[in-house]
Amino acid sequence: MVSAMESNLPVPSPAEAREALANISAAQRAVRDTPWPTWIYPVNALLLGTMTLTFALGDDGFVLLLAASGVLIAVNMLAGYRMGTPFALPTSRAFLALIGAAIACLLTAFIVAEFTAQTWPIVVLAITAAAFYLAGGAAHRRSTGAPR
Repeated sequence: MVSAMESNLPVPSPAEAREALANISAAQRAVRDTPWPTWIYPVNALLLGTMTLTFALGDDGFVLLLAASGVLIAVNMLAGYRMGTPFALPTSRAFLALIGAAIACLLTAFIVAEFTAQTWPIVVLAITAAAFYLAGGAAHRRSTGAPR
C-alpha cells in the first residue's frame, strides 16, 4: 500500500520552492488587481442603495431586499466570469474599507428600522452607502486602471 505522503515527484531545492511561491503570489495579485468594467461601479452603488432603502418599507421590503441582493450577486458573478475572475477580491485596502463602510450603512439601516418608524435616517444611510461604494470604486479604478 502506498502512503499518501509518498511521491515520485522530484523535491525542489529551497530556491526553486521560493521562486514557485513567488510566482503564485504574483499571479494571484494580478488576478485580484484585474480592472473592472466601468459600468459595474454605479450599478453596484445603485443596488446597494436600493437594498438599504428596503428597510424603510418594513416587512414589505423583505422580498425587494432579496430581489436586489440576488441581482447584485448575479451581476457581479456574471461580470466576474466574463473577466475571468468571478471570486477574486481586489487588493485595494481603500476599496475594501469603503465597501465595509457601505455594508455598515446597510446594517445600520436594518437596526434603525427596528427602533424607529422614521424613514429619513434610512434614506440618508442609503445615500451614504451608495456614496461610500462609489468612492471605493474610484479608489479601485485608481489602483487598477481602466479595463483593457
